[in-house]
Amino acid sequence: MSRLPRAFRKQSAQQRNSALTEILELSEEERAALSGGSELLDLADVMVESAVGFMPVPLGIAGGFLIDGASYDIPMATEEPSVIAAAGFAASIVARGGGFTTWASEPLMSAQVFLEGVAAERTAAIEAAESEVGAALAPLLASMQARGGGFRGLRVRRSDEEQLARRKVVCVELVIDVRDAMGANVVNSAAERAAPVLAEAAGGSTVMAILTNAARERTAAASFRLPLSQLRRGKLAGRELADRIVLANAIASADPERAVTHNKGIMNGISALALATANDTRAIEAAAHAYAAREGRYRALTAYRIEGDELSAELALPAAFGTVGGASSFHPVARSMLRLLGNPGAVRLAGIAAALGLAQNFAALLALVSEGIQTGHMRLHANRLAYKAGGRGVEIAAVAERLVAGGSFNLQAAERILSDLRAHR
Repeated sequence: MSRLPRAFRKQSAQQRNSALTEILELSEEERAALSGGSELLDLADVMVESAVGFMPVPLGIAGGFLIDGASYDIPMATEEPSVIAAAGFAASIVARGGGFTTWASEPLMSAQVFLEGVAAERTAAIEAAESEVGAALAPLLASMQARGGGFRGLRVRRSDEEQLARRKVVCVELVIDVRDAMGANVVNSAAERAAPVLAEAAGGSTVMAILTNAARERTAAASFRLPLSQLRRGKLAGRELADRIVLANAIASADPERAVTHNKGIMNGISALALATANDTRAIEAAAHAYAAREGRYRALTAYRIEGDELSAELALPAAFGTVGGASSFHPVARSMLRLLGNPGAVRLAGIAAALGLAQNFAALLALVSEGIQTGHMRLHANRLAYKAGGRGVEIAAVAERLVAGGSFNLQAAERILSDLRAHR
């Protein structure tokens, strides 16, 4: 049974926050973290419904990225330990070989208008309605067109799936260049505005009209080449280490269950950048995983090869990042993080994201084929245990250091160490 008061959603954000504080008997630390202050409560209230506060996520910076000849410090919002450290570590290695090279397509997004009751011979009539659709969308897309974007055409696709074929369902894809926007709102509006025009041309009726987050025409890629002489991890170095990395990637391409974790690691970086810049993490992640399965089998998004005396690596995936409109230009932290990146346009930000994702993957493979990933993870886990035990400030590092040295990673050990430290001050 709900413990929330009646008409909870109709209360002010401050009232909802106070009610939740009382119901859950929040500590001062919990209350402060949740509310973030009255201004942040107001911001939350205009961003989502029934807001009660914020769920703070740590924001860090992975430095030392050399991308297309320019240096970048990349903001990352994530709760997972080792992600930011791994990205920066990989970036420092790749920089020795000249850094990352990136590419990104024009920011094309697609809307889907699904129609039913459309006879096969009506396909040509739908295609012929392209200019009429363009005219209907012109007022909506005027400002976007002024910036070089706008309507780019339509495609008609008929499904051969039995139920859809029986209902004579047709999908009409509208292609729109959204420039520096992520584009969801304008593309959805375009789909709904075009639907009646298309239904009339098709002699059918509209089922639904909405964007697709697949974003297969809005892709980004990053690559690097690294001399084998620059490769070393533990006891492994050079060609032997590179060969193990290539094999590990091949396993991820052949084994879908390994590929899921492989690609999740890539998204550790890309999603952290998306969150730091208030982009749509769910859309970006969904598109990436759909792209990994585009050939009918889920595979790794990366490719590694040994070419002569170099290891080459590449990552390609959809990257529907935006830098204007939506939360990315509304949230004050997102605005400041975009300034940190030099206020990139959407295409540039997509390239940076691809480089970050490739760095994240390279770091993971380096660890996996050498000493394993848990060594670094447990060092960071020790910091969390020290904090949970009550350590603050310099105590955290001191407790964590002793936990690592002793090899006992549990709360009881952290509490004993902290008590001992305080007793001998």
